[in-house]
Amino acid sequence: MKRGLIFSCAAWALTAASLHAAAAPVHELFLNEHCLVCHSGPGGEGGLDLVALPRDLSDRDARERWLRVHDRIAKGEMPPEEEPRLPVADQQAFIAGLAEWMTAADRDRVRTEGRAPLRRLTATEYQNALRDLLAVPAVDVLALLPEDGTRHGFDKLSDGLDISSIQMRQYLGAADRALDMAIATRSEPPPVLTHRFEVATMFKFRQNLQSGAAVLLRNGQPEARWYADGRKDPDDPPLDQELAKAALAAGATVGFFTPNFGGHEKFISFTPPFPGRYRLRLPVWSFVWNKGRIEPSPQIEVASLDPGDGRPRYLDAPPGEPLVHEVEAWLMGTGPPLFDVASLTSRGPRDQRTGIAIDWIEIEGPLHDAWPPESHRRLFGDLPIRPLPADAVSRPPRRRPLRLANWTWPHKKDLPRREWKRPLETVFSDDPPADARRLLGAFLPRAFRRPITAGEIDPYLKIATDRLAAGDCFEEALRQAYRAVLTAPQFLFRRETPGRLDSHAIATRLALWLWNGPPDDALLEMAASDGLNDPDTVAEQVDRMLADPRSDRFITDFTNQWLKLADINDTDPDRFLYPEFQQGYLKNSLLAESRAFFRELVDTNQPITSLVKTDFAMLNQRLAQHYRLTSLIGDVTGSGIRRVALPPESHRGGVLTQGAVLKVTANGTTTSPVVRGVFVTERILGEEVPPPPPAVPAVEPDTAGATTIRELLIRHQADAACATCHRSIDPPGYALESFDVIGGWRERYRSRRRGVAATELLFDGSQPRFRLAAAIDASGTMPDGESFDGFEAFREILASQPERLARAFVTQMVMYATGAEPTFADRAEIDRIVVAAADTGHGIRSLIHKIARSRLFLEK
Repeated sequence: MKRGLIFSCAAWALTAASLHAAAAPVHELFLNEHCLVCHSGPGGEGGLDLVALPRDLSDRDARERWLRVHDRIAKGEMPPEEEPRLPVADQQAFIAGLAEWMTAADRDRVRTEGRAPLRRLTATEYQNALRDLLAVPAVDVLALLPEDGTRHGFDKLSDGLDISSIQMRQYLGAADRALDMAIATRSEPPPVLTHRFEVATMFKFRQNLQSGAAVLLRNGQPEARWYADGRKDPDDPPLDQELAKAALAAGATVGFFTPNFGGHEKFISFTPPFPGRYRLRLPVWSFVWNKGRIEPSPQIEVASLDPGDGRPRYLDAPPGEPLVHEVEAWLMGTGPPLFDVASLTSRGPRDQRTGIAIDWIEIEGPLHDAWPPESHRRLFGDLPIRPLPADAVSRPPRRRPLRLANWTWPHKKDLPRREWKRPLETVFSDDPPADARRLLGAFLPRAFRRPITAGEIDPYLKIATDRLAAGDCFEEALRQAYRAVLTAPQFLFRRETPGRLDSHAIATRLALWLWNGPPDDALLEMAASDGLNDPDTVAEQVDRMLADPRSDRFITDFTNQWLKLADINDTDPDRFLYPEFQQGYLKNSLLAESRAFFRELVDTNQPITSLVKTDFAMLNQRLAQHYRLTSLIGDVTGSGIRRVALPPESHRGGVLTQGAVLKVTANGTTTSPVVRGVFVTERILGEEVPPPPPAVPAVEPDTAGATTIRELLIRHQADAACATCHRSIDPPGYALESFDVIGGWRERYRSRRRGVAATELLFDGSQPRFRLAAAIDASGTMPDGESFDGFEAFREILASQPERLARAFVTQMVMYATGAEPTFADRAEIDRIVVAAADTGHGIRSLIHKIARSRLFLEK
């Protein structure tokens, strides 16, 4: 078909489409003259058919495609370089007209629907709402709920938060678990018991030693040494069973040596007699095995203790002198305490000689600040708990034991005799209907996060009164009403109407943003007085909330999604190529670094350029070793993360140099400039990268090391369908090639077979088996033509664009805070936020404040 005929047919089609859609004009003549030769019909380049593309912007897919058309022409990416340049006047007129059309459509939609569609709470928000509302901080219901969908990497957008009848049944199960933990089942608190275990007495070496080795110590010197695999060291003392028994009887110490990649030791048998909060105390210290003698270790080592809740705590083990640690945890019998020599890897000579000793462990609990606990009082106030009479007419409450994995009820011998057979006790009311109305009237406003009308109590009161009439006792009847509240739409969904939000909706938005949970009483009281309509009051609340420990939820959840830290376990680094990673302690330290870094940016209002370049890092001893910051290792000791000034020669500083970020943007064997380039482009620079055309094969790195990834990508870019996008996403990825799969700095690729032998020892003193292959080439050219010769030069380019970084950060944060992706019309408000924070260097905290006071946040 001749070109003129294509134009004629296309023009007719566009005119008809415009008339049918009653859409605003989009400069069809410009499209006809400059675009349709390549982008018309089912075979349009890049999958774009501008003839068939709807002109009705109520269709989200159409909006996104028109937005892409606008941005690619505005940036000069279209037409391609090999095509003639567009007349500047025509291009500017088209961009202005398209922008006006899309802005008008966005504003019309916001006036009627609001920016943020109706959405339910995420699974994490729901769990935190149960924890805060019922004062049960340890309840865990995430495993009972389905995983939330994501959009733009965030799970807070309504498109990923559907709901079904299956989910409603799951919410009922989650509500039941929370109520089981909240309701007190006895009139007096469970007895506080103290259990003290001499570890050497409890530890049966041959039965319990799962990995590594252990040594029995008396008066600081060895009596006997055991290995999980049965081997023997010539420096070991003789295995004298009688001597060992005598040492055990005298309260000897057990010293643990290296595990086999994350092995844990169950060194005591303990089941908590009652679910609740327990305090664990234990002394730990580190030593060196020197030809059968015990000597102080040259540095602080780190042990880990999982009290039984699945969350390891890291404990510093100083040389020679025991340090007593205290750990508090909510225990429910899901597993025994587990001990691990976290900083030791069983690889190098140092670790094979180094051990961590534990003398005893003391477990006290369950601990209660008051009785009945706060959780119970929030449901039943001060109503008494009494034994249920044997001749009671009403049915007793159903007592549901916490059905958790591996739960075993304690034996009678573990309990005081008076606990062997207690009478069934329950909540009593002299006037059940009146008490039910009073208690529900106090509970519903907090659950629904707003004032309620008198009529809103009635459906839940009817549930309680109907159960009472059917013969249930008061506790069970009211429990069923609470169960309905915790699965009601008013609890599960955000309540917002188009236009400016009322004070209670603002309070809920603030809390779901900065606490990832519900508003507290102070915030609700501020909302009730209409104080949140005052910008200065909003600023005060933002500062108060960021200073509250609940803001750690925001730090963790936002970094998990924004930086993809939640994907840290998706790949396991190859043990041959990256043997130094085989530690849970290192992985958790990497996560702690990224979260502590973002917390530092927020707390100290660091400029936006700190995302890519800082003169400090958040480190502990293991991270300093991992990053080979040898000048810092002596000053950064132990497991605690702290702010550390970086030496001038360091390659570290900023998000992009953090091991957790570098790990989640790589697989377990190789790095890909494409994956990392997309990460930088979308997460740091705020430009969405479209998915590759379906017919284009993926670029698979050569793990043998014969061909570099750069060579493969250069061949890949020969395809015109790939070249345009790769010009933008590959350069950042090339710059990050200087960092390996686990975030280490490298000059050459690691290989199994090719290259030269690696001579530099790993941090634990072991000799690597991998080889060093091709040299790293971290140079590149940005889309605007600016070149860089390595990572440092690349991040200088990023740091020179603070407005761009701030705009991208605000866009990401607005999505997280409001649950809605910014529209084309929102770009002007985002630009206003960026300009308003310029006097602080676009400080991270300043940007958060500006977002909280912006139209985007304060309107639906």
